[in-house]
Amino acid sequence: MTLKELFLKVDFDSMYPDLEECDDVNYGFREAYDILCRMEPIGGEEKEIHVSRKETRLRIQGKMEIIEWIGVNFHGSAWCWGKNLAKEIVVTDDACFSDEELAICFLWELSGNVFLPEEFEKSFERFKRCKPAGPYETALDKLEESIWRHQIPRRFRCRGENGERYTTDEGCRFMVKRNLARKNRSKRKRDYRQDKRRRDLWGMIDCENAVAFLASEGSIFKRSDVDFLWDVEYLRHFDYISVTNNAEGRLDYILESMARYQEIPGILELCNNAIVLVCVPACSPLDEAELEKFKEAVRLHLGYDDILFGLKTEERQSHHLEVFLLLNQSTRFPVMPIDKKSGLYFDILEKA
Repeated sequence: MTLKELFLKVDFDSMYPDLEECDDVNYGFREAYDILCRMEPIGGEEKEIHVSRKETRLRIQGKMEIIEWIGVNFHGSAWCWGKNLAKEIVVTDDACFSDEELAICFLWELSGNVFLPEEFEKSFERFKRCKPAGPYETALDKLEESIWRHQIPRRFRCRGENGERYTTDEGCRFMVKRNLARKNRSKRKRDYRQDKRRRDLWGMIDCENAVAFLASEGSIFKRSDVDFLWDVEYLRHFDYISVTNNAEGRLDYILESMARYQEIPGILELCNNAIVLVCVPACSPLDEAELEKFKEAVRLHLGYDDILFGLKTEERQSHHLEVFLLLNQSTRFPVMPIDKKSGLYFDILEKA
């Protein structure tokens, strides 16, 4: 049985209960599953995927326990979904797995944290040293450079062709051992300040990117409409994509992802404001009645009085829709307090 045949044999709803550990992004697994089911297999040199049962000893609550898991070997082509779909599944070591177990394992291995095949190439861009795009990225790059130069011994450091910062395997083991060792008060304070600074800078970078995206070319939002995001206490965003065979039912698909395949009651209670940006291809516009129906359903699902809706027209050939949902805790209304001792003012979740 090929991987494509396995996905066509197993329905996503039968796998969904075992994905509940990722309640806030389970809709991403659904999008990945639907893309895989609609994708045509591509033949390659490797013809098989080997699956075996693995065991790991972990200390849980002071006791050593044996954890069993499914090991998958794609033979170096995990990034190419089409090639993997054409491969035969070979179960080794006389292991016995149900179709649902195998499908969940393969879906997890293929999608990872990016969910979409085109995001795999982008995910590797973070390893390349690029010129910082803004003041917050510049500040973060200086912080990482300082930590790399002053806290990692010279013999464990090296740079790439474009100035990338690398640490040898021996250096990684050295850092892990040092982090596990007992530290004096000054080093603990240093690590705390660096971690807090890093979290704050990442939050500001993500907020800056969100504001720039909402006010980008083709969007009805102006920068003045979304600049209030700099003053919010809490920020969280999600990206949705419609995976349909045609232009019909695109918003219904996204609404089902929000309401059925995503459980975020804690985040919804913490926030009191939302921004919804619907990205529409110019070649396949939306019907006005369908859009109004979607807005009402989103208002009912989120339960907020203050929701900003916007449209963004994009020049692309595909008919799929993309929806950017940004939840925030705006100070324009009475809000529940946040424990500022943690130093976490922004909590951004990304698929990449």
